[in-house]
Amino acid sequence: MTQLIKITKISLGVLSSVLVMTHAYANDASNDDVVKKESALTSICFSKDAHSDAKNVLLDACPIGDGLWGNQKPKLEKGKSEFWIQCGVFNQDLTKEKVNHIQKKVDASINFKLEGEAKRCLIGPYQDFTAAQKQLRSLQSDRLFKHAALREVNLALLPQIEEPIERASETTVSEPEPDPITIRKQAKINNLHFVVPFTDDSSEGFYMENSLPWLRATSLHAQEICQQIDMDLVTKEQWQILLDSTIMTKDKWPVLLPYWGADNLGLFKDGAARKLKNTSMLNVMCTKKVEDEVVGNPI
Repeated sequence: MTQLIKITKISLGVLSSVLVMTHAYANDASNDDVVKKESALTSICFSKDAHSDAKNVLLDACPIGDGLWGNQKPKLEKGKSEFWIQCGVFNQDLTKEKVNHIQKKVDASINFKLEGEAKRCLIGPYQDFTAAQKQLRSLQSDRLFKHAALREVNLALLPQIEEPIERASETTVSEPEPDPITIRKQAKINNLHFVVPFTDDSSEGFYMENSLPWLRATSLHAQEICQQIDMDLVTKEQWQILLDSTIMTKDKWPVLLPYWGADNLGLFKDGAARKLKNTSMLNVMCTKKVEDEVVGNPI
């Protein structure tokens, strides 16, 4: 798998000292481009414990917003949103030297939000889109972070910080509806329907290929996604049927990462299939048997 794609590695333990230093540097900066003290996200996302050992680990309640892929502009009016620069979703070590290298490209602090065993790298927050975009381009000039992207957070959706009251009132909290799953690629071969799903659910990972973001997930998340659309992960035999059709090459399906298959199998574009660690972040493909014709929708 390491021959297909080189995954950057991060360790919060190794980064502890350097992140505290970069956090202080960013908050003391006078440049208008960097995070401001009055930022709404700052009050929600960072621990107020001055003695915390994880100053750059974002709180669980911290929203990461929606991705602005490619050259997308903000969806909200100025002043109604704030921005993160997402530099990646990692699950292993990044050296102290590389963290310092990132900090040379941006003026805001480097933060991490824990998502299971993975860590999402978020720089900011930024209150001004132009400033965030400028620093994004600076970061993208480094080949290691050329797929970094902006995320926009709707301030109207931030949790409200209320003063404590003597008597707690009963409240009903409605669970948010899951982000809809869209189908990026699909094909029907021998009464088998193959699809490549995508969701902008912030709990999932992504990577860029052919100038588009593609979903990647752990084995468990991949199974859950397929179940949501009444499908299953692909078997080794079904994978070979799809490869033999050559449709993945013709329609430019994502192939830089292997796909999750049934039974924790990693399915590779050369036809190989082998057991992988179930926490690996791989491409997601679902399938089911069908009778009716299905028309592919290459993008």
